[in-house]
Amino acid sequence: MTGDLTRGSIFKVILKFSIPLLVSTALQQLYNIADSVIVGQFTGSSGLAAIGAAYPVTLFYIAVATGTAMGCSVVVSQLFGAQRYRDLKSAVSTALVSLALFGAVLALAGVLLARPLMLLLRASGETLEGSSVYLAVYSAGVLPMLLYNAASSVFTGLGNPRLPLLLLLISSVLNIILDLVAVAVLGLGVLGAAWATTISQIAAAALALILLFTRMRRTFRETDCPFFSAPLFKEMTRIALPCIFQQACVALAHTIVQSLVNTYSTAVIAGYEAASKLHNFAYMSFNTLGTALSTFVAQNHGAGKRERIIRGYNVSTLICLVLTLIVIALMQSFPRRLLGIFTDSNAYPEVITTGVRFLRIISPDYLLICLIITTGGYLRGVGRARDFFLLTVMDFAIRVAMCFALTKWLGSYTGLFWAWYCGSAADCLLCFIIWIRAIRGKDPATAIRQ
Repeated sequence: MTGDLTRGSIFKVILKFSIPLLVSTALQQLYNIADSVIVGQFTGSSGLAAIGAAYPVTLFYIAVATGTAMGCSVVVSQLFGAQRYRDLKSAVSTALVSLALFGAVLALAGVLLARPLMLLLRASGETLEGSSVYLAVYSAGVLPMLLYNAASSVFTGLGNPRLPLLLLLISSVLNIILDLVAVAVLGLGVLGAAWATTISQIAAAALALILLFTRMRRTFRETDCPFFSAPLFKEMTRIALPCIFQQACVALAHTIVQSLVNTYSTAVIAGYEAASKLHNFAYMSFNTLGTALSTFVAQNHGAGKRERIIRGYNVSTLICLVLTLIVIALMQSFPRRLLGIFTDSNAYPEVITTGVRFLRIISPDYLLICLIITTGGYLRGVGRARDFFLLTVMDFAIRVAMCFALTKWLGSYTGLFWAWYCGSAADCLLCFIIWIRAIRGKDPATAIRQ
């Protein structure tokens, strides 16, 4: 359970609720960047470029896993709260069966189409071979990835968020250990990193499912329930699809931009990959405040506390700005040291130069992203997730278009970085207008029913 966020100090409530989310996000990002760090350190720029070239497709897999988990978690939480345990068991089995079938199809398609997909993304030469192998093996782990996320979402829906956090910690540590063994000890390079990720996904899914089945047998003894329920499947799909579409929009934008990045040298691709991982780590950290604010706003919206929503938004934005300034200072002052996590700065100077330019150009844009994130949290909290989805689509559409325009106009890959400001500025302007209308009481979403 999230607890009562409608009372108490707004600053303490939001900060306390955000910290567990931040820890979970940090672990998830650690899991995602482990391959890049270890491969970059032990195989150099070629291995790092191969993983970077395949990243948009792996990001799509993560989007699907996140969206389906959201649908499962919400339905399970609602049934648990209503004490409809028979339907709850049916919902869990329905989710696992449907995701197992869907995951098998997705995994098979990923394995068979790995090379065509990388050719579509304009990977070439050494990068093409490495990225194709990495994507094929990574795709084999999509099925356990979906099942692991589904099992974790059930525990969250049952009011036990600590167990998913523990499972994530175990999976992350196992992935790092296997990465080190496969890449550093056995010298398997990109192939070893891919197998390390897939094996850790399988182990995490197996452990999560064993714990889930044990918990279900001990807690809910009703046995007379449908193994698959079409109405419950439809309800979970209804909730999951908007989240999948939003995340898929992000993945699509990355895919298109990555296809442009792949036309540059291996060093540029590797530098872009390393800096992107640091950027995503920072962005997802900021995003935890938006997630926390969504829950805060939703509870207070239901309680009719409009003024508390306004103050909560202001507090969240202030916290986000402070965090943003710290991150900007680090990226502006120590970009080479941060990038040194991924590769040897002396052995691959062009990789580091590309990454440094990425971080120093893009990091000030976090000030605009901060407002977008907190406004997005407000919109989701008052039930306007569709509006935030449309803002996301607009942001990425402008950014992608300007990537192509600015790289051509500037005659340099740095156009990829400056394009961020175009999408963020347009999005931020609309977010500012939305918030001003909310403060003045002109936003229909703030017309709370008493």
